[in-house]
Amino acid sequence: MASKAHVNNAVNERRLRPIYDWLDNGNNKKALQEADKVLKKQPDNQCARVLKALALLRLGKEDKCQDIMDKVRSEVPCDDSTLQAMSICYKEIHQPDKIREVYEAAAKADPNNEDLLTHLFMSYVRLGDFKKQQQTALALYKLKPKNPYYFWAVMSVVMQAIQAEDALAKNIILPLAERMVLKLVNEGKLEAEQEVQLYSMILELQGKNEQILDVLSGPLAARLSGVPQRKAALLIQLQRYEEATTAFKELINEDNDNWSHYLSYLTAALEHQQPSECLEFLDSIAETCGKKARAPHLARFELLKRVGSSNVALRAIMEPVKLMRLYFEQFGNKGCTVGDLRLYLNLLTFEEQSQLLESMNEDIGIAEDSAPTKKDLMLRHIHFEQLRRACGMHHSPILDIEKRQKLVNRLRDLYEKGNELCINDERLPTDFAPFDSYALLAAHLLIQMWYESYEASHLYKAMALLERALSISVANFHLKIILIRVYLEAGLIGAADHVFSLLDAKQIQLVSLSYLYVPLLAPLGHLSSASNALDQAVKFFVANYKHSADRLTFAYKYGSFAKIQEFVDLRERLDNSLHFATSTVDKMLLELSWCDSAKSLSRALVSMRVLPHEDSIRWELLRDNRDLEVVVGWEPSTDDKDPRKHEETRACMLQLLAARNLILRIIAATAEEQDCSLLLAKLSHELETLNNERIPKCLEKFMTADRRVRVESILVPIDAVERLRESYDSQQLMVIARLADSFSQFSRPDSQCIEIIRNTHCLKTLPIPTTDEPVSYKDFLLRAATCGETLSFLGIMCASYINQAYPQITNKKNRKKTNKEVESSLTADDIECWTEISDLFMKRTEKLENVLSEFEKRSLNTGLDTKEKAAAIVAERVQESIHRSCWMLRSRLQLTTKLLNNFRS
Repeated sequence: MASKAHVNNAVNERRLRPIYDWLDNGNNKKALQEADKVLKKQPDNQCARVLKALALLRLGKEDKCQDIMDKVRSEVPCDDSTLQAMSICYKEIHQPDKIREVYEAAAKADPNNEDLLTHLFMSYVRLGDFKKQQQTALALYKLKPKNPYYFWAVMSVVMQAIQAEDALAKNIILPLAERMVLKLVNEGKLEAEQEVQLYSMILELQGKNEQILDVLSGPLAARLSGVPQRKAALLIQLQRYEEATTAFKELINEDNDNWSHYLSYLTAALEHQQPSECLEFLDSIAETCGKKARAPHLARFELLKRVGSSNVALRAIMEPVKLMRLYFEQFGNKGCTVGDLRLYLNLLTFEEQSQLLESMNEDIGIAEDSAPTKKDLMLRHIHFEQLRRACGMHHSPILDIEKRQKLVNRLRDLYEKGNELCINDERLPTDFAPFDSYALLAAHLLIQMWYESYEASHLYKAMALLERALSISVANFHLKIILIRVYLEAGLIGAADHVFSLLDAKQIQLVSLSYLYVPLLAPLGHLSSASNALDQAVKFFVANYKHSADRLTFAYKYGSFAKIQEFVDLRERLDNSLHFATSTVDKMLLELSWCDSAKSLSRALVSMRVLPHEDSIRWELLRDNRDLEVVVGWEPSTDDKDPRKHEETRACMLQLLAARNLILRIIAATAEEQDCSLLLAKLSHELETLNNERIPKCLEKFMTADRRVRVESILVPIDAVERLRESYDSQQLMVIARLADSFSQFSRPDSQCIEIIRNTHCLKTLPIPTTDEPVSYKDFLLRAATCGETLSFLGIMCASYINQAYPQITNKKNRKKTNKEVESSLTADDIECWTEISDLFMKRTEKLENVLSEFEKRSLNTGLDTKEKAAAIVAERVQESIHRSCWMLRSRLQLTTKLLNNFRS
């Protein structure tokens, strides 16, 4: 019998193999044909039916796929190949709960099948059902007493504790997990390092540091790595500072360049020793460690930082200026030097900083009219200039605009000399050119001058310089990131889009780096690129749930218990990403702005599943996942604890999301079939309050001395600030709120509402930029895009409102009814009002289209010599970006015109 079953399985596998191959190769039509061939001979073959369903799904026929899957599921399949195929199918349609149901039924039918129970456990892992995980793991352990199964159950209990309230976790759940592990400890059955780590984690969650120390001092420690470091860290937590100091001294003697050991040593030692004793130990290590170890030298600066400048005696002994000079002398050619010393420059007064820089300059020995002759000397000079900038020597009042321009020219010359000094053939394509930092410093200076003078010529000079540098050092992402920012400041979003593509950002980088340019794609006119980028971002977040579940199952499979909580946290960070929420809302609004009729709007809203009565955003859980540190900079330290304004820009992002989300809900409310007067009144009031109270408070933090709202540091992201400022300054939010409020009270826009719309800034473009000199097109394009978007939003609001308020007019079947029936539903005042507002929209649309056409025809002035290759590239990028922005904005206007014509008729 067994032999016959084996033969049948082999035959079945051979018949199914072509289907698997076609599916793997992406040829789903062939896979479907092969599945049909098998099913002609074996109509009841469950695996073939599921593979057919999978092929149908990938061909876009989800309904047929679901029908087949439901029939197979009702038959309670138990063979592994069918269940695995069903799992793949349910993963692709994002229904992990169905995987659980399939394996629950199979395990119930065959309760002693280890493989089925294992898959059932993993299905619960995908859903995060920790209680069911625990029960299934214990059932597995009862069936097959293996340690991994038992510790799956223990980890499931720990995850329940992490998700539970503190009191419940510490008093009931964690003690249960501890008892479960102790059972195996007492029986001497702990086998792997991960199992001991899990035991340590349980004790740590309960705050039982003494017991952890006992574990690290007992026989179980033999299964762990890094025990001395763990014990030393625990001694600090237990406030046994003398023992901790001794422990970290031993660790430092063993590994004298481990920076974390020095930080922990100082934490422990300063609790019971005088700073002079610590300094004595650090001096002894510095003398014996050789020239390669940086940590002991930096530890002396850290000691001075911790004891504070009030300790005059220690400061006199250490002579920080002398020590920093020696540090630069020893490590000045290393890329880490500037980052190391910047941490401690604030220990020096301005006079001491000047003294330090003067001594460094003497040591380097490069005159103002000469250039480095060796690579090592060039690196030292670059790091010296970066430190000068960090000390404020590139800023006013020390350097005025004229002196800074001379410094820019000097840095450009040094860049070219560096290019001659370092032969390109000696570098790999992935290597940074060692002289790139000259270009970066010059670009920082030019951007700084742009912020102070508003002269766009500085931006175009920076573009040419960075394009030149990027052509030589194609792998340097710092050049690309700064170049993206420069193009954005000039309003050239197409050029920024091109440079960002060179970064080749993938996966999690789409979350951490997209703030660099994606949010400004649509506001600066590149609508199709915005649609693609937003779609890519949303797809990544949707796929994250599947991938994060896979990571969790692998962590359990291989016993990496310490990673499980990290993976859960990562999943939650991405699920609750602020960028995810913003991208989703922006994507929906962009799609709605392309609607050319009330019907297309209705279809779009149905597919989006927008519920105007509910706010689907979980505001309290939103996480900001931007990586602001990726933008390199050497700005002087200030009293501002957050020079990159992380919290301030996050606040702008939240207010912008709130405004855009309210606009989306208002549009959806106008398209509702039932009476939404109360809802429109509520939403319009919320949007008005947001516009009048919350947004101004956010923007106040970016108010400059000349009462303009703008970002004036390259370290601070501009996307949310610029978009929020434009929404507020243009009165877009106020106008949309006012129209929604009018719809909540009347059957048409009232006269006051029409007058507000007539005079609003958001339907009037700014003056076309001059061609006499280089200019930034950012403000002009932001307003032009706002005009087009607002016209679209107001148009679809009016069209959908008419469609719902007067269905007998918009319905084609009723257009042949008598004039009396039409007049009974639409008064003369109604007709006059709707005609007036539609004429107003049409005039504004025609005006915007004319302005964009005229703007596109104008010659653009970069102020650069286009005979130079880099300057020619910049000129080409400028022209292409402007042309694309104008073309896309006009394309949307054509759809808006069609929409307006529809509701006028």
